[in-house]
Amino acid sequence: MIVTDPAAAAGPFRAQIERAQRILLLTHVNPDGDAIGSLLGAAHALRDSGKEPICLLASPAPSYTLGLPGAAWLDVYRRGDALPEADLTWMLDTAAPSRVGAIADEHGATLQSRPLMVTDHHVTNEGGGLVNLIDPGSASTADLLYRLLDAMALPVSADAATCLYLGVLTDTQSFQLSSTTPTTLRTAAALLEAGANLRAVVNAVYFSLPESTLRLTSLALSALQREDGLLWTSITLEQQAATGAGDEAGDDLVMRMQRVAGMRICALFKERADGTVKISLRSVPGIDVATIARTWGGGGHTQAAGATLPMGLAAAQAEVLPRLRAALAVHG
Repeated sequence: MIVTDPAAAAGPFRAQIERAQRILLLTHVNPDGDAIGSLLGAAHALRDSGKEPICLLASPAPSYTLGLPGAAWLDVYRRGDALPEADLTWMLDTAAPSRVGAIADEHGATLQSRPLMVTDHHVTNEGGGLVNLIDPGSASTADLLYRLLDAMALPVSADAATCLYLGVLTDTQSFQLSSTTPTTLRTAAALLEAGANLRAVVNAVYFSLPESTLRLTSLALSALQREDGLLWTSITLEQQAATGAGDEAGDDLVMRMQRVAGMRICALFKERADGTVKISLRSVPGIDVATIARTWGGGGHTQAAGATLPMGLAAAQAEVLPRLRAALAVHG
């Protein structure tokens, strides 16, 4: 069952939660602010309702989220780990079990044997849960989750509101993206009224940039290439080692590329130690990069998507760039 309205989803979601005590919370690999904010927001609401949430990540949380209330609950899965016992699994901000990485690779059968709830806003989500709240029109999963918690009459404490506010703020780029709607702004206002710590979130997201991130951004931007409205660059393993930048450093680089005048599609190619390349794609309204990302099993939003390609940097660029050029040609 897939629904897009939190009010319609409230009954089925609440019924699943009431039947469970230990609830496993999962999100996608390489989590962003929306993923972590939503995960911790749900965890606070569940704890305040007398449940036992288990926050399990497939890869480390970005540094700017580690000051959030409840961040100490985040546990990073390592290959070979046992899957925690749980009565229910709740996947947030992710389109498919395969997107939770090694957790699904090694424990897929167990996950499939348990009831699953999904709350997400990605257009590529086809709804693999017993109950699914999926609204691509929502600006963030945190926004959608707040409205679901409110419809379920579950508590949203100041700590929960702080986590959810970070999710809303980061996934809208401070309400700059076209996905921002009056509903988004009403949710933000409601979270502030619930006690969200605005100053702590703003400081964490916008005034805590590691020096290593800035150095990596500088190296990558020095190699920026452009063909009319198409911009791209790469982050190599050598650059990552030289600067010591964390995995989320690419986010800063992509945001800077988006701001270049005349940009219509931009792409970041990032080498990974396992020999794969992660691509991050951004576009202007009217150009769908999520469909392009699905070519390699990725996904995301119409204007912001990504994928991981099982090949080296040169091969990935040779594979991806022609498709981006074709997309630009179609849209004039």
